[in-house]
Amino acid sequence: MQIDQSYIINRDNFREAAAKSGARLKEIAHISGNDLFTDIALLGDETAKNIVVVTSGLHGVELPAGSVTQQILMSKLRGEHLRDTRYILVHALNPYGAANALRTDLDTEGGRNIDPARNFINFNTFDRSAFLANSEIASAFEKAKLSDSSLAMMWARLLYTAFIEQGQNEFKRHFVRGQYSNPILPYYGGMRPCCTRLTWEQIVQDEIFKPHVETITHFDVHTGDGPFGGLQHYLCHKAGSHTKELCLRLTTPDKIKTTDDYFAEVIGDIGDHWTEFPRAKGKTIFPVTLEFGTTQARIPGIDVLGAILNRTLLAEKYGDDHPKKDDIIQKMRTAFTPTQEDWAYAVIAQSHNLWDKFLRI
Repeated sequence: MQIDQSYIINRDNFREAAAKSGARLKEIAHISGNDLFTDIALLGDETAKNIVVVTSGLHGVELPAGSVTQQILMSKLRGEHLRDTRYILVHALNPYGAANALRTDLDTEGGRNIDPARNFINFNTFDRSAFLANSEIASAFEKAKLSDSSLAMMWARLLYTAFIEQGQNEFKRHFVRGQYSNPILPYYGGMRPCCTRLTWEQIVQDEIFKPHVETITHFDVHTGDGPFGGLQHYLCHKAGSHTKELCLRLTTPDKIKTTDDYFAEVIGDIGDHWTEFPRAKGKTIFPVTLEFGTTQARIPGIDVLGAILNRTLLAEKYGDDHPKKDDIIQKMRTAFTPTQEDWAYAVIAQSHNLWDKFLRI
């Protein structure tokens, strides 16, 4: 098994694996068209009281590792695993981002550059004024051009802000947590639900919230943050101690991180959104983010952040029309799906280990 960066190849491989496992397949088309779909593989009894959901590609460009992880799980499912549990594998929640090497998505009214993991908020009550874009970063970003000298100036400002004024951890928390004031900067949460969120809410209502369901275990697969090839389990604000107890049965304590403490106080995370569904009342929900690290820089994460900034510049200021387009897009894909064989081996091996442990619980 290999890990490919292509949305089309991942989709074909997922659908083939689903067919081999005997899964029933459904698909939801993305609003942008262009043969972009979220695919859903359904296995197990529809009356099962336990639901296991595995989602991939919420941040579109991060799809490949999640796709392979889902394929590995399907290859392991046998009759005994399906007696009282239904498996719902959602492939490419954000097919638009997956196909275009973006973490971001669109909304139904023309909004763009929306980070789906900052979009799961109540737009009627949320106070956007408390989550404004960093003014120094915004100034540097708006002046930047896709030339070596301009990018160097932007990076100088960014690094100064990150490591001199705030310190790396503080910068990460404030810049990465989400902002709702500047639609051309990264980590923009949008003004309304994006297509990824609407697709997810449709799946939850149609396939998950059945009257007989008692427990829902949700694994949302990402790449980017953390040591190269390492798998970490991130727990969102509302995950609860029961979710941590589950993770302790799947990995070692040092691989379990609370997002608010380790990463950033992310607003609009899909894991926290479970409690916003009225039909979630009375059900036990285990939300877990699986994060395969990709950083290879001496300053951890700075290579991934650089790829995000340059890809956002290309998309939002140049409309993907620039001589450096192909190079920037390829670097973005590689930032989230490294091409080294040892990275692919680590993802595949850890996925096998994870599902073997989970299926024994």
